[in-house]
Order: sequence, then C-alpha cells, then structure tokens
Amino acid sequence: MIFLELLINFIYNQRVTGVKMNVDYGGKTLKEFSERTLKSINENGDYYVYGLVDPRNDKIFYIGKGTGNRVFQHVAETKKNPESEKEKLQTIKNIENDGYQVKHIIINFGLTEKEALASEASLINLMEYSSANSLKNIVAGHHSVGCLSAEEIEKKYGAEFLLPEDIKHKILVIKVNKLYNRHMSDREIYDIVRGVWRASITRASKVEYVLGVYHNLVVGCYRPEKWYRISDCPLERIPEHMKEKDLNDFQNRVFFESVDIDNIDDNKKIYLDKSLEKIDYIQSSQYPLRYIGV
Repeated sequence: MIFLELLINFIYNQRVTGVKMNVDYGGKTLKEFSERTLKSINENGDYYVYGLVDPRNDKIFYIGKGTGNRVFQHVAETKKNPESEKEKLQTIKNIENDGYQVKHIIINFGLTEKEALASEASLINLMEYSSANSLKNIVAGHHSVGCLSAEEIEKKYGAEFLLPEDIKHKILVIKVNKLYNRHMSDREIYDIVRGVWRASITRASKVEYVLGVYHNLVVGCYRPEKWYRISDCPLERIPEHMKEKDLNDFQNRVFFESVDIDNIDDNKKIYLDKSLEKIDYIQSSQYPLRYIGV
C-alpha cells in the first residue's frame, strides 16, 4: 500500500506527502545502509529501484537502480565534482547550497537485475510523460524508448529506416529526448533543436543539415544559415526556451538560425520522419550531438 501511494504521488503529483524519507540519526542524515539492512532488503534479490527527492518542493528529480549503497553515491559524487554540469549534480548542489539535504527513497527492493532494469525504465518513462520532463536522468533507462502514444509507436516503428548510404550531406544529429514533447508545434521543435549546444562553432558551420532526433525518429530537419555563440548575441536571437534561464553558464555554447523552416525541399525529404535505428554509431552514443561526414 505504501509503495502504491508513493507511486501515485510521484507520477501524478510528483510530491511526497506524509512519509519521512530521511531519518535523522543524532543530527546526521543517513549516508549508508548498515550490513543488517542490506541483508534484509537483499533477501529475494540484490537490486533495488530508488529516487532522489528535492526537499524544497518534495518532487522526485532522479530515478535509478542499484545495489548496496548506490542510492547515496550521487551526493558523494557532487562533492567530488563541484563544477560538473550534469543536471543531476547541479540540482544536488543547489539543494545543499540552500541549506537542505537530498531525500533518498527506495521505491522497490529485493529485485533481480532484470526486474530492476524493467522497473527503472518504466518509472522513468511514466515520469517523463506526466511531469513535464522534471527528471535529471541523462538517459531514459536501459532498453527504453520513452513513453509513447499509440500513434507515435506506429510512426516510430513504421518509419522507413535511414541507412548510412542514404546520407548525402554533412549532417549534425541532435538528440532532443529531454526537450521534446508530443504537444510541440513545428516552431517549438525548431527552437529546441537549434540550441544551445556545447560545440565548436567552426565545425558546426560546416554542417549542411541539422537533424532533431527523438528516440531515433527524425522530428526536425533544418538547413542552418548561421551559427552564433551565446556570448556574442543579443537576447532576442537566443532560442525561446533558453531565455528564462541563467545564461552565465552557457556563454560559450552555440545555436543556429534557419530562415525557412517550413519549406520541405527534396533534401529534407531524405531525412524527415525517418528512423536512425540502423545507424549503430548514433545508437551507441549518449552524447546529444553527433556529426556525420563533417
């Protein structure tokens, strides 16, 4: 019952209510499990699925799977890498700077690795679908393609495959899994694909087409007219979804502009709405940017 209540709270309200997640031990926050605890929760399987919760709003911001004391290691990683730009670590740092401690929750335990992988991916998919991309996970989970509508399933798996020999131009593939949502207009998709990115402006300027890719499906194809660095541009040129952010940490990142985004020429037809599933080196990369032929 407690698990179901937590799951309902996280998925639909993203809040933890009525349950104290961090236990106070003489003024200290729990930093690791005792061996007795680990033995007890591992009785039926070594793995568990956990969440990290922001105590400032009681919302979960990260879901993972692990064994032993994995759930506590993210806070330790933040202290070792204080300048990291990972959203997860930045969130933890901001929580601590505000005088709070991350809450750690165990969503389910006593799992096999296969069960934990499936549980982690399912929870991440549902959270991403229902909570406006509030999670800070870099990837969606092992063997996960995200939570898709029936129409999107048909479009994705019914899409024609783009093969390496089909690519006739200098391409920059940009994965927008964390930014894209199914309700976006064509203009909004263009806005998230165009930036801002950590890339060499010299190399990016050689690109003929930029492909915005959501879980292997090309959802946007643009011919960049010019690339800009954030530090060199007035606010009005910067992508709309970035304008409310603190841009101090993004000064060296780049974005592009394309004049005619609505014109689908013959070259764009080669790529748009195609699947990149058969291009292995795109699949294997977790980095959001990947060049082809540049």
